[in-house]
Amino acid sequence: MNSKDYELGKKIQQLLIKSNLENPIIESNIAKWQDSGYLQELNTKFADFLQTLGLNLSNDSLMKTPDRVVKFWVNELFYGLDYKNFPRISAQKNSFNYTSPLISSGITVNSTCEHHLVSICGKAIVAYIPSNKIVGLSKINRIVDFFAKRPQVQERMIRQVFVTLQDVLETQDVAVGINAIHNCIVLRGVKDSATENLTLELGGKFLDDDVLKDNFYQASLSI
Repeated sequence: MNSKDYELGKKIQQLLIKSNLENPIIESNIAKWQDSGYLQELNTKFADFLQTLGLNLSNDSLMKTPDRVVKFWVNELFYGLDYKNFPRISAQKNSFNYTSPLISSGITVNSTCEHHLVSICGKAIVAYIPSNKIVGLSKINRIVDFFAKRPQVQERMIRQVFVTLQDVLETQDVAVGINAIHNCIVLRGVKDSATENLTLELGGKFLDDDVLKDNFYQASLSI
């Protein structure tokens, strides 16, 4: 199980608030997620909604649905709203003096559109040029996943990942790309299943060096 770092999570939250990048949340309610009484209240309210919608919760197939959904949302789908779940990031001194781009590609992104609460599915690519610090490679995946596990807007999510990595790695030389399919486009409205949505965020040398910028853009198109 991945270890957590609430202290670092709160530091990142303040960074996001300062940067106007925090999600629209009611933090006092999220703080109650560990309270069994509060979870039962959510369960009851969701059951009322489903029954008002017209579903018969006395049916064997449906009677446990409110409990399943509440647990799924709190523990898995939206766990990134609770900074108690922020991953522990073990930064190490760059004793190897590695100064070329380090690229992690094909990172799975499973998120949720905050407008319709349907899935956003795609891939991310992250690159950075180490300065004084490096991190375990899996930590990059965990940071991406933490911010994906919220009701999200892709443009906000990529910015959250970007500024967090710049802060944790203590370098401006960070680049992030996310290419995703939004099921609010697939399932409703225009109903187009082929649309992929690419967002890019570049900093430092990835923004200033035309070769690095173009190479990262091309790499992002292929994820």
